[in-house]
Amino acid sequence: MAAYLRMSRGRYGSCQVKGGLFKCGGAATAMCVYCARPFCERHGAIGPEGEEVCASKNCVAKREDLALHLVYKQDVLVLNRQRLCGIEVCGVDFAGQCTRCKGYFCRGHIEMREMAVIEEGMRFERPVLVCRHCWVRRQIWDRA
Repeated sequence: MAAYLRMSRGRYGSCQVKGGLFKCGGAATAMCVYCARPFCERHGAIGPEGEEVCASKNCVAKREDLALHLVYKQDVLVLNRQRLCGIEVCGVDFAGQCTRCKGYFCRGHIEMREMAVIEEGMRFERPVLVCRHCWVRRQIWDRA
């Protein structure tokens, strides 16, 4: 029966994105890279590089954050190549590397924080060096 439903509803089964109180239930055409829920053409999009993202607010926020983060990382890299802190207005030599974005920052723009890390398939909290940008964006990525 499950195989029949999967075949009749498309490769991924039925759309699991909620539209109000209920799930859509339409034929799913893709699976979200962030939440792993199947979605239909109305409830998501496939990006230019093939990334499949559903229309849920958390997943859209992650997609938008990733686009901004990639620009941020490039800007940090440009400054780091000059051996400068990754914050444009700073101009000080860097002192430490952010665990998340791998950028280098001065002592004033990086600090030790308790963050969730995944090592060897296990998730736990531990102190890590992070820049402010990565500290703030964790709020988006820690959501389900």
